[in-house]
Amino acid sequence: MTDTINLNRMQFYGYHGALLEEQRMGQRFDVDLVLKCDLYQAGTTDRLDQTVNYAEIYTQVKEIVEGCSYALIETVAEKIAEAILLGYSKVESCRVKVIKPNPPIAGHYESVSVEIERFRATAYLGLGSNIGDRAGYLKRALEALQAEQKINVVRCSSIYETDPYGRVEQPDFLNMIVQIETLFPSIALLHKLQKIEAKLERMREVHWGPRTIDLDLLVFDQMISYSEELSLPHPEIARRAFVLKPLAEIAPHLIVPRINRSVMEMWQNLNGEEGVRLWKKNNGEGKFGLFEN
Repeated sequence: MTDTINLNRMQFYGYHGALLEEQRMGQRFDVDLVLKCDLYQAGTTDRLDQTVNYAEIYTQVKEIVEGCSYALIETVAEKIAEAILLGYSKVESCRVKVIKPNPPIAGHYESVSVEIERFRATAYLGLGSNIGDRAGYLKRALEALQAEQKINVVRCSSIYETDPYGRVEQPDFLNMIVQIETLFPSIALLHKLQKIEAKLERMREVHWGPRTIDLDLLVFDQMISYSEELSLPHPEIARRAFVLKPLAEIAPHLIVPRINRSVMEMWQNLNGEEGVRLWKKNNGEGKFGLFEN
């Protein structure tokens, strides 16, 4: 998308800085915004409700910059981006530049600034449990995801009972796939998933061992990354029937980055559904289409 709304050099008086003098005396801050959104309907209908109200945006930015004081303008920028993306569903991404015209640091500077870009991402998560109340742990994990302000659970697959993966003897798993929309960057989302696992008593004592809950970040938009902490897409997607079968149920035509093949194609090429059995079909009834209210 190439449509943008630009709000340039909005000027405010705030009390941000690492020095006590900055927080006491205050100073001017300038803010630039670039909002990406589809403006076709606004342009063809001439209706205000089909665009973003610039006056409202200005007021929100003003409340943030002139409200609480922060040590870092990085925090100011993050707060602005979060408020806009949470408050305006038409905005797909938000680039924020916060400028401090007169920084109290040695040397000659016209200004210092921080610029960030945040966006709505679509991610696919794999959920699994094979200890205790397996369905109960899946439900609690979904509730924890939905409770996060920056996460929206969009769609859930049916629940499948699957044979354990790996060489560790253990009970069968319940597995499912969840599509979410999130404002978290990929690493921040991974950390959030790990916190949810910890709250649900996930222990990491045996590799591929039994667990109360497992939350795997499988795909994050079309991002490709390689690191010790996070590789995207998940490197085992194409080899795991318990991932591909539920994923093909809710996103059969998703092209997985790096692999460059659709989920349905990978599932069909896996040759066999052994070890993956439908346990509870998502019929749209009850909580998340799976659980009784």
